Amino acid sequence: MNSEKLESIYKECLKMVDMIKNPILKDCCKKIYTDYKDKLVNKPATPGSHHFYKGGLLFHLYSVTSNAITICNLYPKLDVDKDLIIFGALVHDIGKCNDFNDFNDFTNSEDYNSINGNSMDLLGHSYEGTHIVEDYLKKYDIDEQFKNQVIHMIGSHMNEYSEWGAIVLPKMLEVIIINYADSMDAYLEPAHEIIKNVKKGEKYKIKNVPRYYYKSSNPYYENDNLQ
Repeated sequence: MNSEKLESIYKECLKMVDMIKNPILKDCCKKIYTDYKDKLVNKPATPGSHHFYKGGLLFHLYSVTSNAITICNLYPKLDVDKDLIIFGALVHDIGKCNDFNDFNDFTNSEDYNSINGNSMDLLGHSYEGTHIVEDYLKKYDIDEQFKNQVIHMIGSHMNEYSEWGAIVLPKMLEVIIINYADSMDAYLEPAHEIIKNVKKGEKYKIKNVPRYYYKSSNPYYENDNLQ
C-alpha cells in the first residue's frame, strides 16, 4: 500500500475519532494516533497471518473500526456505548507498535522479530496495549471504573486465552463487538488474494487457518468484483 493511500486511511481513522462524544476519549485517541503515526503507517498487523505489509497495522485498525461501527448501526436498539467501541477498535492493537521491530522486507515473516525483551512472546500485544493506553489516560481526570472499562477494550479484545490472546476474558458487550469485527478482518483479509486464484469448486488454504475451504461451484457465481 503506497504512502498516499496510507495517509488517506490515516485521515479516515481521525474522522472516526471525531465520532467519539466523550472529550477525554476523543483527545486521548487523537494523541495516540499523533504520537504513533509513524509506526502505524510502517508496521504490518501480524507477521505470518493477516495484513503483512507496510501500513497493514493502520489498515487493520481502520477496517476493524469500520466493521464495529457497521455492527452498531445494524443493531441501533442495542444499548451499548459506541464511544467505547470506536475508541477500543481504533487502538485495540496499538501494543503491536512496541512489540514488533521496524521491518522493511515483507517477504519473510519468520524474520520479523519482537522487541522489548521478546514481549510479544512473553506477554503479548494485548498486555502491551493496555499499558500504552493506561499511560495516556493517567493524564486525564477520569473516573477509575470507567478508565478500567476503557482499558478492558484492549486487554480482552482477543476473546480467548492463547499465545497472543486476551489477558482477561470479555466482561462487556462492547468488547465482544470489537472481537467479532477484529476476527472478521483477520480471517478475510488473507483470503482475498488466495481465493481469486482458485478455480470454482476447488479447495484452498488460508495461511495458518487449520482447515481447508471450498470455493463455490455455483455456475452463476462470478468474481468480477474481486480486484
